[in-house]
Amino acid sequence: MSADFSAYRRLFLDYTEGFRHVPDSAPLRLKVEHTFRVMEHAELVVDSLADDAREKQWRQNATACRAACLAALFHDCGRFPQFERYRTFMDAKSVNHALLSFQTMRDGGFLSEEEPHVRGLAQCAVLLHNRHILPGMLSPEARFVTDVVRDSDKLDIFRIMVGYLENALPERDAVLLHVKDEPDAWTPRVAEDVLAGRVASYGDLRFVNDFRLLLGAWMLELRFAATRKALAESGLMEVVLAGLPDEPLLRPAKDRLYALLDKCRKEGR
Repeated sequence: MSADFSAYRRLFLDYTEGFRHVPDSAPLRLKVEHTFRVMEHAELVVDSLADDAREKQWRQNATACRAACLAALFHDCGRFPQFERYRTFMDAKSVNHALLSFQTMRDGGFLSEEEPHVRGLAQCAVLLHNRHILPGMLSPEARFVTDVVRDSDKLDIFRIMVGYLENALPERDAVLLHVKDEPDAWTPRVAEDVLAGRVASYGDLRFVNDFRLLLGAWMLELRFAATRKALAESGLMEVVLAGLPDEPLLRPAKDRLYALLDKCRKEGR
């Protein structure tokens, strides 16, 4: 995408500098890195639209494409005041970070120089990016912008989660929402969601393996071919699924997820 977002990147960095005083702020530094990767993924999706027969119509919609990239940049800006106030990224134990991100964007005037339609689409996507189920009455434009952010966010979360699933890093508990690390344990309801073609709710996650199942089920929600291709080529999902225990009761859910991964590989060829 040819648009120059450098001024907005600087605005975001200036904003995050205001949280340097927060104790134990390593998770916030992680969020800065995550943000820029999500924006890069969003730009990749936008640039790939012309090659996707089902989505190429959106390549000519400069307003929606610009809004998608801006929403990707600011989608987690509420994480910073969330962590400052509550010392957690668990929305259930603090606040809805998407709503807080929307309010932070709006009250901070982050997109005040943008056309109202661009600003409205970007703010809508930020507000909805973490919804378990998106509202059915979204306009096609709003749904497109929101889906770009959701796909791009998931693609980088795969990377982050692999690092924390496989290593005892300092921020591991905060990133994995303080679930229990019991290698042979999982929540049956989460596995049932996989078999039913549903994505589990964060509120149902009890064990690290539940996170693995959740991440695998996210493949069901990836809208864009570029995202599915990038995931298949990264090798990240293989690492996520390899960590699941080899238990007969879990095998049907694992088989379903490996089948989804194989589908992503085939689409990416």
